[in-house]
Amino acid sequence: MNTIPLNAIPILLRRVLMAGLLAPAFAAAAAPTTLHVRPAATLGSEIALDIGLALDDGNPATCGSATDLAVHAGDAVNFCYTLTNHSTRTLAYHTLVDSVDGTIFTLMHEAVAPGGTLQFNRIVTATLGVEDYTADWTAQDQEPGYAAAPVAFGFTDIVGSGTPLDLADDGATGVTLPFAFPFFDGASDLLTIGNNGTLVLGTLTGFSYAFNDPLPYAPDVFMGGPIIAPFWDDFADSAGNVWWQVDGTPPNRRAIVQWIRPHFLQSGGAPAVFQAWLGEDGSLEFHYANTVFGDAANPDWDNGGSATVGLQNADASIGNQYSYDTPSLSPASALAWTRTSPTAYATSAGAHLDVAPALAPATIAVTPDPLAASAEPGGAAVALPLVIANDGDQALDWSALEAPAARPAGAPAPQASSSLAVRKLAANAATRDRWRARQPQVVSLRGAVTEGCDESTPGIIVHDDGAPEDGYRDGSGLFTIAGYVDRFTPSAYPATFTSACVAFLASAAGTSQAFQLVVYDDTGWDGGPGNLLASVDAIATDIPTTATAAFVRVDLSALGISVASGNVYIGVQFDPTQPGTAFVASDVSGAPGAASGYLMRGNPGALGSWDPIVDQFNDYHALLVRAVEQPDACATPSDVPWLSLDTTAGSVDAHAQATITATLDPSQLAAGHYAATLCIGSNDPAHPRLVVPVSFDVGDRLFDDGFDG
Repeated sequence: MNTIPLNAIPILLRRVLMAGLLAPAFAAAAAPTTLHVRPAATLGSEIALDIGLALDDGNPATCGSATDLAVHAGDAVNFCYTLTNHSTRTLAYHTLVDSVDGTIFTLMHEAVAPGGTLQFNRIVTATLGVEDYTADWTAQDQEPGYAAAPVAFGFTDIVGSGTPLDLADDGATGVTLPFAFPFFDGASDLLTIGNNGTLVLGTLTGFSYAFNDPLPYAPDVFMGGPIIAPFWDDFADSAGNVWWQVDGTPPNRRAIVQWIRPHFLQSGGAPAVFQAWLGEDGSLEFHYANTVFGDAANPDWDNGGSATVGLQNADASIGNQYSYDTPSLSPASALAWTRTSPTAYATSAGAHLDVAPALAPATIAVTPDPLAASAEPGGAAVALPLVIANDGDQALDWSALEAPAARPAGAPAPQASSSLAVRKLAANAATRDRWRARQPQVVSLRGAVTEGCDESTPGIIVHDDGAPEDGYRDGSGLFTIAGYVDRFTPSAYPATFTSACVAFLASAAGTSQAFQLVVYDDTGWDGGPGNLLASVDAIATDIPTTATAAFVRVDLSALGISVASGNVYIGVQFDPTQPGTAFVASDVSGAPGAASGYLMRGNPGALGSWDPIVDQFNDYHALLVRAVEQPDACATPSDVPWLSLDTTAGSVDAHAQATITATLDPSQLAAGHYAATLCIGSNDPAHPRLVVPVSFDVGDRLFDDGFDG
């Protein structure tokens, strides 16, 4: 049985607001075949679907047997779907639509042989009033759209006969074909030819992005229409050209587009040479005369190793990908694309949740807070009751430790900069959104220490290694707001952030960048950035043009940012077009996505969605953004000689309380003020650790300031 774990299905929600940007000219027209995302499916016994319910036990592959389950609102329920293939076909593409949650996945690729089964699990949060779930599963043997297959190489050189387009780097231009080319569900005679090995049908004003993506990819609809990508890579305009011509007679004409271009930043070797043929009859072929760049420093570019080859329809609901960043193309080869005719089967199944009102989790409250007492030097000990209450519907488990009093963070002592870091391997990432695209060689350095930003700063949270290899911005020219944030988890709650640090890189000397240091909570979709908690205007000056960390420290102490639970996202928002040469620095030397960062692009009044950085920059490890929280005394508990508890751990039933005794002993203390901290950990999800200050005044302190009147 094939089993798909919960985390194997990436769900990408994007809603970039670009009103009026696109005016599609890709009209529906007569075509040899009409295509749909999901072909008409046969209802019958060819496939069967079962749903099993169980409370989430932490194992995403658990498959319960119940179809009716009693739960409380807020419970996590594991929905286990098992598809059985009773047909005679291997079913390789699957779509699941839920009556409550909508589309779960579309055209998931997983081959299920005749007689085989496929298991898919997802976690559903039980909700009052939502009890009946109906699942519709469609399984088909082929992906809708087109399929590619090798054909005889037949390259027809048009350098001497075609029209040169003289495209600039990342440039594109529109041409009008003498016939409407049928493609997916429509046809058009308008075609945008891009320098980066792309064609966009249905528009004269499309784009050609340098940063190639796997197909389908929703943001690529902003290229302007359906995409034809014979060799989508980052090509330069330093040599060669792009040509086009039409040959043949109606109804057998064909448009030929030919590229002879070197890779961006290529040194030595030869350019790529390839063509796309668009036939009046709907035929589509790619021919490759040369796919080997021969750049000794970048062998991974060769044979399509840094390119996308494939097709995408107008709304990105279908993507027919031949290869992505895979050396799949050889010189003197060709591919022909033909329409597919999928056979699809459909089935349904239901499940029921009997949802009762939610049980409130264990909820701790401690009184008094703070704990305060006074005594005479050498006098008797003072016993104070400490009440631990549970306002929740579930049992509260707690434990307590002693620690010294928390103290504000001091300024770190200046340190000398470290030695030259080892040069880190840089994958091909030539794109206008990357700083590294402008640096053929990258040597990472730790810059001079910025006070309050180095690893020795008390309370600092650091995700990066201090040596940037890359930087990010939006280079499309379409957005005036770009945001980049990393996730920070406090060491204890409530937490207070007092400052943050960020580093930039520049592609031009003397660059300064105005920015906002921003702090968001984690109430966004899937725990991403939600509400803006604070922003501070700042400016970075003399930004380095080498891979050097030069942090800018921003003071947050006056904002009173207090975090009661969860995470915060801290980073920057800036205008990437002004001056257009600054990039927020990033570390790409560790595990991808480790800092759980997000990026956003938009314009005033039309901000885009926050999306994981690793979705666009797949080697991203962390931004060079650091945050400083008020130091936590509970991080280093130790015995306080004059403070003791009669009980240090226990359990409190729902809606009950327990009283313990704290004893403050002045017998060995001189006159003065003493402070300590009680650190109380519990299973309260909102307050996993409470910090209770303890204040002890020993002796008469009335005249401590020297007043003797």
